[in-house]
Amino acid sequence: MTEGTGAAGWLDRIGSVRLRLTLAAALVTAIAVALAGWLLVRSVEDTQMARLHDEFEKGVDQVADKLQAGERWDSAVWNVQQQINIVDENGNVVGSNPALVPDPITGRLVPTFLGDDPRVDAAGGGLVISGEAGPDLTPGTGVPGDGATAPAVGVTAVRFDVQGDVEEVSRHVDTDLYGPVTVKTFAPTDEIAQSVDAVTRGLWLLLPGLVGVVALVAWWLAGRALRPVEAIRLEAEAISGDTIHRRLPEPASDDEIGRLARTMNAMLGRLDLSARKQRQFVSDASHELRSPVAAIRTDLEVALHEGDQADWPTVARAVLVEESRLETLLGDLLVLASDDESAAAAQLAMVDMAQVATDEVARGRRVPVALDLPETAEPDALVVAGVASRLERVLANLVDNAARHASTEVRVTVSRREDRVRVVVDDDGPGISPIDRERIFERFTRLDHSRARDRGGAGLGLAVVRSVAARHGGYVWADQSPLGGARFTLELPAVR
Repeated sequence: MTEGTGAAGWLDRIGSVRLRLTLAAALVTAIAVALAGWLLVRSVEDTQMARLHDEFEKGVDQVADKLQAGERWDSAVWNVQQQINIVDENGNVVGSNPALVPDPITGRLVPTFLGDDPRVDAAGGGLVISGEAGPDLTPGTGVPGDGATAPAVGVTAVRFDVQGDVEEVSRHVDTDLYGPVTVKTFAPTDEIAQSVDAVTRGLWLLLPGLVGVVALVAWWLAGRALRPVEAIRLEAEAISGDTIHRRLPEPASDDEIGRLARTMNAMLGRLDLSARKQRQFVSDASHELRSPVAAIRTDLEVALHEGDQADWPTVARAVLVEESRLETLLGDLLVLASDDESAAAAQLAMVDMAQVATDEVARGRRVPVALDLPETAEPDALVVAGVASRLERVLANLVDNAARHASTEVRVTVSRREDRVRVVVDDDGPGISPIDRERIFERFTRLDHSRARDRGGAGLGLAVVRSVAARHGGYVWADQSPLGGARFTLELPAVR
């Protein structure tokens, strides 16, 4: 089915949810009531027909049993209070008890019964009942009834044309006198039809009223249920970037709308926190970038003021130092920005952390850096999947941080722990207090505010380490080192 077709399609084209819910409720109610009414009418009709069949089958069975026992037809149908026709296998009427005459009050055709109708007379040795004459039968020997004995008469059987709404009830029976015959009766169904029509008319009168009541209730309930949604919409429409601290009204009910409002408020809270962090990040980055730029500008202005007397090689070296700091800071900012924005991941490669550590230790630093590698490690035991340049930067930041604070030595250890590759960097510096071991991984965090800027840094190195580690499915944490200073442990998933 194409989009927009069917009941759901035309309901979706109605702009108001409240109206859609009302129409849907009314439609479902109408279908349900119509189906229930149809089942009720069928049930009433089936019950009445079953009762009528049972009633008329009793008369048919009574006559059939008497015929099968050897009684004559006139004796068998005596005082049976319903029309009975006995038909042989050739379709000829063997016998029939009533005549159909108009009722003097209703005008309907009703049966009259043998022995009760004054118009039935015996003439010429035969019993004549108005109707189409059938074959003459052998005179009866006597008909029992009310303790009296009916006279022996010659009987002329008749065939009746039944009029009105009737249903035939019959039974086949083998008799000694007439051979195989069918005992038939005609059950009038016009009263049942009238009852069914009355029930149907009542249901048609009930259906519009019931659908109307359901529609009104659905309209009221939908309006009441959607009132918080409108309040949420109005508040959400008023929230902008400058007012993201505002929150949506939360209904007291613990239903879908209440959960939606709480979820949206939680989302607004996360967006608000992210926006505040972004503003703080921009502010801190601007401040950190301003420092090396200002130092470069100051050195150049002083040198220009001195003119030919300035020591230009010294100025150039100072500018290069500040430029190096500026380049490092920009690189860290780009790494953090790329991780924050979930930029397209670079192609992953197999990175041997033992080789990365060996290359990093080989770089000259203020203090010596030692490297410990497992002697019996398999060739691929220390390999991880990742971006080589990012992992190299992580280890460089850890070793640089340790070398900056170490007194005499730094030690790097690479090992394998089950399905993880672990890189540990120890130093013998002052160490990190337990309360600061998580805070140091936040951006622009410096624990020693009094240290000189050339020893410090921007406070982004460890933030870059944690961000890159997280992007590679790993983690990094700080602890106390056996050397007396700080220990940084980096764990990454190993390649199986």
